[in-house]
Amino acid sequence: MYKLALTLPASALLGLLLPAARPDEPLRLKPTNLAVNTRADEDNPHLASDGLTLYYASNAKGKYDLMVSTRSKLNQPWGKGKALEDWVQTEVDDRSVFVTPENLFPQYLYYATKKDKKNNNFDVFVAVKQFKGKAFSSPVGIDAVDTGQDEMHPWLTKDGLTLYFSRKTADGWRVFVTTRKEATGARGFDQAKVIAELPPGFHHATLTPNRDTMYLQGPLPKNRWGLFVSYKTPQGWSNPEPLEGLNHPDAPIGDCSPNLSRDGKLLYYASDRPDGKGGMDLWVIPTIQFSPKN
Repeated sequence: MYKLALTLPASALLGLLLPAARPDEPLRLKPTNLAVNTRADEDNPHLASDGLTLYYASNAKGKYDLMVSTRSKLNQPWGKGKALEDWVQTEVDDRSVFVTPENLFPQYLYYATKKDKKNNNFDVFVAVKQFKGKAFSSPVGIDAVDTGQDEMHPWLTKDGLTLYFSRKTADGWRVFVTTRKEATGARGFDQAKVIAELPPGFHHATLTPNRDTMYLQGPLPKNRWGLFVSYKTPQGWSNPEPLEGLNHPDAPIGDCSPNLSRDGKLLYYASDRPDGKGGMDLWVIPTIQFSPKN
């Protein structure tokens, strides 16, 4: 009996043994898992303007606390996260930080908290740091934003005049926006309005510097979350499109909480995708890998 001699290279043999990829299956992108992650849930990442401080929320102690991680250079990994020990920390859930630029004072920290226990809901509060090395002051609510419903995920534009946030309405989470005439102080915003062209369920907005591109969290089949992108058009914001190569099909909860670096080159987010450290983890990926319009 004759034996067939196989002279193909090993890589070609492996290709014969593995099933062929489906032509309609998106190229699966590979984000980086952050060093701050633990077996607990880490969520709501927010990168400071200098790229050296990362804010996020963790439920390692049974409730969501605001955490902060730092590094001395942009090419270094993040250090171990520590609780933010300013006046903004409370005995209830605290999440969704947004801070105005570093080393520009007064500096403002917007975040979502259940500090006001009247309705046991999230409201957006803001605290101020007057000088370098000082703590953020005791926070106050924002009248133009806060209601008896949940409000979370503040995102302030570079000029300080427009504040995007999420509100949980009877139809589901929606993106709202409020503006002001002068970027002075912590508040002064007009009555908030829903962005009607974005369907219910889409929320947690983060915008590129030119404000023409918005990344969001939105619903996927089987009661999961995914990351989406919407573009500004003359008619308003376009219908959100899923980031198919980034949304992982094996993440039970999904991919959530998008947050752009201030230059729009990096997207931080949370996911319980495989190869994490347990629960929800924080991840980062360059936007050039999936967003040719930027």
